[in-house]
Amino acid sequence: MTAALRGALGAAAAAFAIAAHAQDPLLQLDFEADELNSLPGGVTIHTQFQAPDSVPGVDGRAWRTDGFSSWLSAPVNLAASAGFTAAAWLALESYPSDLEVPVRQLSPSSIVHQRSGNDGFDLYIDTYGRWGLWVSTSRGRLTVDAPERFPVYEWAHVAATVDTGAADGAGRVALYLNGEAVATVALRAGAELNFADTNLELARSHTEVEFLNFTINRLNGAYDDVAVYGRALDAAEVRALYAAPGNPPTDAMGSLIVPESRLAGDHHRPRLHAMPPANWTNEPHGMVRFGSDWHLFYQRTPNGPYKFQMHWGHMASSDLVTWRHLKDALWPELQDDEFGFDQKGIWSGDVIVEGGRAFAFYTSVNHSDRLVASNPGVAMAISEDPNLETWQKFGPIINSGQVNDFRDPYLWREGGAWHMIIGATLDSGGGLDYHVLDTETGRWTPRERFVSVSYRSLDNGSAIWEMPVFEPLTDDVHVLVVNPIGGRVTKYGDPATRAVYWTGRWEDGLFHPDYTEPKLLDLIPGHLAPTVERAEDGALRAIGIVDERRSPQSQEDAGWAHTFSFPRTWRLMSDARTLGQAPAPELLALRGAPLVEAGGLRLGPDVDGPLATNAAHLSPGTHALELELVIDAAGAGASLRVDVLGSRDFGELTRLEFDLAANEVVLDKSRSTLSTEGEGPDVLSGAYDAAAFGAMRTIRVFVDGSVVEVFINDAAAFSFRSYPQRADSTDIRISAPSGEVTLSDLTLWPLRLPQ
Repeated sequence: MTAALRGALGAAAAAFAIAAHAQDPLLQLDFEADELNSLPGGVTIHTQFQAPDSVPGVDGRAWRTDGFSSWLSAPVNLAASAGFTAAAWLALESYPSDLEVPVRQLSPSSIVHQRSGNDGFDLYIDTYGRWGLWVSTSRGRLTVDAPERFPVYEWAHVAATVDTGAADGAGRVALYLNGEAVATVALRAGAELNFADTNLELARSHTEVEFLNFTINRLNGAYDDVAVYGRALDAAEVRALYAAPGNPPTDAMGSLIVPESRLAGDHHRPRLHAMPPANWTNEPHGMVRFGSDWHLFYQRTPNGPYKFQMHWGHMASSDLVTWRHLKDALWPELQDDEFGFDQKGIWSGDVIVEGGRAFAFYTSVNHSDRLVASNPGVAMAISEDPNLETWQKFGPIINSGQVNDFRDPYLWREGGAWHMIIGATLDSGGGLDYHVLDTETGRWTPRERFVSVSYRSLDNGSAIWEMPVFEPLTDDVHVLVVNPIGGRVTKYGDPATRAVYWTGRWEDGLFHPDYTEPKLLDLIPGHLAPTVERAEDGALRAIGIVDERRSPQSQEDAGWAHTFSFPRTWRLMSDARTLGQAPAPELLALRGAPLVEAGGLRLGPDVDGPLATNAAHLSPGTHALELELVIDAAGAGASLRVDVLGSRDFGELTRLEFDLAANEVVLDKSRSTLSTEGEGPDVLSGAYDAAAFGAMRTIRVFVDGSVVEVFINDAAAFSFRSYPQRADSTDIRISAPSGEVTLSDLTLWPLRLPQ
């Protein structure tokens, strides 16, 4: 008899034993579609969305938790003297979040628990993947810890058994993973279980952690074939549960995709912009071309729309418009029971390619002394994977001992040397820390200066500069882009949090800026922290974040927060001192057949003639569009007004005003929504530099859900968020409130992903 046949017969015999003489499970859930629609008596799946998420499972369908709002509760009555078994198939997208506190202060989540205070049991897992079973007995409480971290991105069968034993003999507590016992502890003779008078729960801790309006330590993954027995199954029976699905999938990516149904009714959610499938994101400060793909690494909390235990998310695209989601590249880990150099989060950084390998440099944060343990530090990881999905961490390579604080490295190569600048806090305010790689020793050597003038003369009163970018625009001109925050700089203040830049010369190892007062990357704040990479045409492509301007409660209600901008192309304007930004040419692939094409349209309060109108009212009926206006002529004192995201009666509207005479742009959101959940000023304005960008002639407006992006002359740009309450607020109105404006062309395209 072959070993395979013996194994098959053994599994069959065990399965027969369960069916023949074991009591039926007290709870059994397979999460097929009919069961999710009509759960067994007393079982409840809690979710803030319209229905529980149904995804592919190990056998049929599975239940997908969202990581922050969903959990399951069920009445289960266990006998104190009989023992029990809890088993399930589980696929985790990530470990649960937690407050960024030392290890001993963590509040783990639960795979399954029936615990209240010091009674019951808890099959727990913490934010570093450490898992085990806690159980309360009449002879004391005990814990069984698994020796290895729980797997992520794969289906795993987990089981916990508690055998109280005979009255005169010791029992046993055991943990199983994929049919094999991984940890056991003896139970004292005569012990009975102290069960809690509460429901059994999945994906929710018995001790939940709250921050603002968020619960942050629930579980993010998929469950299938959950079973609870009123006795301890033996090892053969647990192996039979594991073998029952036949050949279950190991890779769980197909089960961890957020189903479209979860966010299908959300008209604020962009459908064409690069962004995570759900939950929280921040700066995409790690874009690189590797092979035939663009890879975007970005700040991410996969467990909910809040900012804790940040990961590096990962997506890839062949064309900069169609993105596919990949496994997270990096997440916080421990190197021992107490310490991990990036245990508080994987913060922003940069990715470079050298010798066919990719090198990630990121900001690592921990709880130890910042110099000894590099807190914060710049850490490095390397990938030789053609899809950049697997990375090997090498730990911190630079500490912040040269400055008061730092974050967000950026690298470039000049000749045979690699250079790194890091956003920093200096005694004078925001600035940069600068290092050069010594190729002989392999060490990064700090340099005293990066710019030829003082940082004090460049800074706008910030506490720290974030996400620096330094790139040549021509052979003679470089651009330095930074994002000052803190100090006098606040999100909605003056100065506001936004990207700024200087052009200048890179000579003799120093950047010589053309001016000290920084220029504003965007005309109006709302877009910041761009990441850049060169396309095949040699030009820089840039993607930043267009952050939320609504309350934390509305972000929780939506189930996601923040999005990335459309890609832009950067170029140096003819004055050799100004950065120009245009929609990336790849965006042309999004255009469908034009909905409106018109020419020779005369706008103004008192115009007449066959093509004259007080206002052009367009009803595209879509939440994703591009509008292009070409101005042929403008009278004295003329301004052009474009209302977007408007209801049919324009009770809701977001107003863009282009003052062609005063060279000013105004964003007016005072009537943008009937909701009260918006944040920030309603009216923002910005000066338009006609000398650098030319007189306003071409205006392109992109709308995608709540994101609006505006380009003037394919040179000046700004992006922002707006949240009309009405789902049908998609209309557009174009007018000239003062003077007369003639449009030689007006074109409106619907936008959709290319087929």
